[in-house]
Amino acid sequence: MNGRDWIRRHSAATTVPPDRNGAGPAEAVRIREREAETAAAARLRPQVRRLLQPLPLVGMLLVLIALIGYWSVYRASTTRTPVLVAAHALSAGSVLHASDLRTGELAGDGRTMAALVPERELDALLGRTLSVAVPAGAPLPRAALGGRAAGTAAFTLVLPALHALAGQLAPGDRVSVLATYGGGSGQARTKAIARGLEVLSVGSAPSGIDSAAASIPITLALPDPSLASALALANSDAKLDLLRESGGARAAPIPPASEAGP
Repeated sequence: MNGRDWIRRHSAATTVPPDRNGAGPAEAVRIREREAETAAAARLRPQVRRLLQPLPLVGMLLVLIALIGYWSVYRASTTRTPVLVAAHALSAGSVLHASDLRTGELAGDGRTMAALVPERELDALLGRTLSVAVPAGAPLPRAALGGRAAGTAAFTLVLPALHALAGQLAPGDRVSVLATYGGGSGQARTKAIARGLEVLSVGSAPSGIDSAAASIPITLALPDPSLASALALANSDAKLDLLRESGGARAAPIPPASEAGP
């Protein structure tokens, strides 16, 4: 057998025969692929029909509802609200001051959170009494709030906003009142008229007036009513400044000062 005969016989042996319909090799491959796809689709139809039956649909719906409920509970449990918490143990009958409370964040349902006092109501609580004791670190319940303490002496100073911490003063702060007499005479002298007075309220500047130059009313609680006369004279004849003190406790003494020296 020569080489040419061997090549013809080998080619005939390896050629893909046409199918029974006389289609060529490429067409036969496409036909087999379509048949395979048709068979796969036929196998999937029963599974799709089973999923569309009422019982599987109800099961899928219940799973979806459970997932939505879980997500709602998770969101509610991670949303925290700032509330007022006792900074130290408070006994029944105590008068609330800013130093008695601090802010804490709690999560709970609407009814639980409505029974607690939110942080934004701090200013409205100052000066009120407690009807029951509140342990240190416990949130302040609305049911524990009593009325305002009666008989507290108070005095209102009127001074420029810039001399009242330039708008940074708030109810509950503790301040010292400094009076400067004889300003511009070369013999000015400054002294502390009162120490550690609690700020009860801070007025706002009248509209239409430069807030930096306007005077505002500051109402202070007086533990000793005899301070009223010294404060009234200073508010009339001196330039007043307020010094905010830390924590309501008296720190180092404030010695008088004068332009003429000691």
